[in-house]
Amino acid sequence: MVKEFGLPWIAHLLLQIFLGAIWGAVVRIVRGKLLWGILYLITGGGFGILWIIDVVTLILSKDYTVLA
Repeated sequence: MVKEFGLPWIAHLLLQIFLGAIWGAVVRIVRGKLLWGILYLITGGGFGILWIIDVVTLILSKDYTVLA
């Protein structure tokens, strides 16, 4: 579970897959990384590269805290 949102791991994975850059930006902004969140959103998840890294990391680690 991720304490910021109270959602299980699978919910974060599905949100990351279907909402992509929006969800990734929200997570970064909530964790206090405003600039990274805005850049993530503007670049569409780092032109898709960071989005893929986030999804793979979620699948392999089942721990969203490593994506901070």
